[in-house]
Amino acid sequence: MTGDSEHIELLCCGPRPWSEWRAHNPHTIPDLVGISLSIGDRQFGPINGGPINLAYARLRQAVLRYATLTEANLEGADLAGTDLRDARLERADLSGADLSNALLDRANSAGANLSGANLCDASLLDARNLTKAQLHEAEGDVNTVLPAHLERPLIWTVKQMDTQVAKVTPRRVEQVREEDAVPMAQRTSWLVGGPQSARRASRSVGEAGSV
Repeated sequence: MTGDSEHIELLCCGPRPWSEWRAHNPHTIPDLVGISLSIGDRQFGPINGGPINLAYARLRQAVLRYATLTEANLEGADLAGTDLRDARLERADLSGADLSNALLDRANSAGANLSGANLCDASLLDARNLTKAQLHEAEGDVNTVLPAHLERPLIWTVKQMDTQVAKVTPRRVEQVREEDAVPMAQRTSWLVGGPQSARRASRSVGEAGSV
């Protein structure tokens, strides 16, 4: 699975041409799936003409290790499984981004916006300048690897437990309904005929036998 060759070629031209293209094509979603740029082509910071606009871009499984994404706009970007180890993400906007299964080991997240970012199964081992407040704004699970000095937000565990319960409960309800199907029919028959009808039916059978 690879991205659009034209999009990749344009990205390699640098942040300025890329930003101009995006300004003229605001509705085009950049397809950069699986890109593996040279370290020189991964520098998108202000000193290289950035910050770069990668909002909503498809960057799944991309190799962006050592990339400079300072102040980059990565809002809503698909970064699932992306290698961002040792990347510079200072003041980057990662709100709503999918970072599930991503590698963020030793990445510098100083001032980054992680509001609503998906960190499930991601690795943030030894991530630099990551704060408790940033984690509480993001979404994660028990498999998210965090720096040793940071505790996992309790809400992550609670949400996962709620999801598991929600998956199990409908099956239990359905099972109970199946078990109650016969007893309910019996109760309905009893209520329609009533105890007196049952006794009259019994007497009729007895009289017929005696005749």
